[in-house]
Amino acid sequence: MSDIYRKCPNCGTLNLNRDYCEECGTLINTTLKRKQERTQRLEKKAKAIKAKKPNKITLLFENAKEHNNVFIRYTARFFYSIWIVVLAIGSFLAFVIGYIAA
Repeated sequence: MSDIYRKCPNCGTLNLNRDYCEECGTLINTTLKRKQERTQRLEKKAKAIKAKKPNKITLLFENAKEHNNVFIRYTARFFYSIWIVVLAIGSFLAFVIGYIAA
């Protein structure tokens, strides 16, 4: 096994076969740094996805479907059904165009 010398970017100490600086404890192994950064980015994305709120149209329909007035409730369900059909047709068209392009 070969000896690996790494210079600490924080204090300038040369370290032999170490991942962390002997003097200040700073991470000096670039592979480990990249792994840490990658996991932090993935965790950040996961938190952003969890915190994402539904769009206003979906929120409007969800609130209107539970309304006390029967007329509003059934009207909301009718338009929500139309909205779902429009989204399904759009998804199908995107799938067909993507399939043709590939």
